[in-house]
Amino acid sequence: MTEGNPDIGEIGQSISEIAENPSTGEVQIQLRDGRILKSSLGSGDRNSALREVSYNFSSGIIRLESVRGDAFEVDPEGVKTESDRPPVVYLDQCHWSALSNSIFDRSRVRDGKDLEAAEQLIEWAEAGRLIMPVSSAHALETSALFNERRQNLASTILKISRGWQMRSPVMVRMREMGKVLSDAYLVSTAPHEFDVFSLAAGAMDTKQRYTSKSDLPPGLSKLTDRLTALSTIYDVLMNPERIPSPVAGWHEHFNNVSGDPKFQARSSRQKQIDGRVMAVSDVLQEGVMAAHYLGIPVEERLASVLFERIDSMPSLRVYGDVIGHRLKNRAKWEPNDLIDILFLGCASAYADVVVAEKVATNYLQRSWGSKDRSCPVVAKLHEAVEKLSHLLG
Repeated sequence: MTEGNPDIGEIGQSISEIAENPSTGEVQIQLRDGRILKSSLGSGDRNSALREVSYNFSSGIIRLESVRGDAFEVDPEGVKTESDRPPVVYLDQCHWSALSNSIFDRSRVRDGKDLEAAEQLIEWAEAGRLIMPVSSAHALETSALFNERRQNLASTILKISRGWQMRSPVMVRMREMGKVLSDAYLVSTAPHEFDVFSLAAGAMDTKQRYTSKSDLPPGLSKLTDRLTALSTIYDVLMNPERIPSPVAGWHEHFNNVSGDPKFQARSSRQKQIDGRVMAVSDVLQEGVMAAHYLGIPVEERLASVLFERIDSMPSLRVYGDVIGHRLKNRAKWEPNDLIDILFLGCASAYADVVVAEKVATNYLQRSWGSKDRSCPVVAKLHEAVEKLSHLLG
């Protein structure tokens, strides 16, 4: 029951800030009249990499501090809408490493232009002139590192992203398919806010975040969910212990197709079509889930509808066109290519600028089929700065 319980607005009239030490479980509440109340939530987690998680009721800012002294701030949710937010810049992991090195070990950035560009991007991000989101791909690749190198990289990503996340590409393309299917089958759906780049709790999760039914008022329940989600990912990434990444077998199917003489005998145009067909086939189960959610009967025409309307699904279109391009060129597929295609493809469909490594930049640019705008993908940080200079004015 939430009736009669005060929500954030009312609580904020008496409390200016609340802070918890995850390591000890100690809680400190600062009242508006200057008094400080202390309590405990239990023994805490002695292995936590965080020393403090706090929320300021006036600014709406969440602050986190690591045990080693890294300080992070998370922008308050709702401060920027999709229409008025600054440009979004998505960095591949290798370029996040360059930004991290520009802070912690400048000698590792050998290209002077990249060092200067890294510093400029950091300055713009800290000033709120652009958004540089973190994704679950960054989390996965960072957690495979360990010790100081991992903590330095994690600190850079978490500090500069300020809580902004790119939605899981799986959730993005399900959203795209749901919209296409609702239009095709004339199903009316209630409008639902879904920004690809978001400050929401668990935005980058592939599966919908489970939250138990809460007796807290809506605002307080939402804040609790955000604090839990954010402190979890920050704690995991700042922990110096390595977490081995799973090795996917997804790529072997495409290597088999690339080496098939019958496939290679097909025309270039047909291979491009085949790439889109394979993309739709690859995600069809997600399309079925979207159809079930909308109450649409699942039948054979479902796949045809998705294929015929793939141009209206930005991230799925890029996904299919990259597959077709790489198969056409007999590219060797590696396990991490799935991450590149999923995340860089999704980012290129929605972000203003994407900075990828050279190979990925090449195939994204060559397979870019959108007539609405030029490909936002570049291979160098200084090229990103040049693009942004025009956008920022």
